[in-house]
Amino acid sequence: MDIFKIGKKYLQSVDFDKINWSFNSYEGEKCLARLWDKGKYGKTQCSNVKKENSCYCIKHYNASLRMNNKWWLGLITDERPESPIHPISGKHNWSKDKDGNDYIKELKKEEKKEGGEGKIKIKRPRGRPKGSKNKVKNLNLI
Repeated sequence: MDIFKIGKKYLQSVDFDKINWSFNSYEGEKCLARLWDKGKYGKTQCSNVKKENSCYCIKHYNASLRMNNKWWLGLITDERPESPIHPISGKHNWSKDKDGNDYIKELKKEEKKEGGEGKIKIKRPRGRPKGSKNKVKNLNLI
């Protein structure tokens, strides 16, 4: 009996599109501050223990005091802010929507054109081209 073969058969039978990937549960004894977590879902909770008579840990409590008694990402029990603004670094954008789907990023193609039409400037590699060093050859001077 090979465990890896059984696991492979199981994974082939699972339909990952039908799995509910929502993470709405939170731990009540932990800090209720929402963490940025690289902007993925907005459902990441701080793992520190709450301060007495507060919904934040000591770290987020002190930070919220500097932000007019409100954490910039809100509480994990509330809806996530769609365009959060950090007091120091400014506006942030989520990389995934509420359902966990990726946002479509528009790629901008920047083509630098030289004076003529349709000519695209080619970026050359840095440094001296190969074979350009001055090489001394045997000179037969008589």
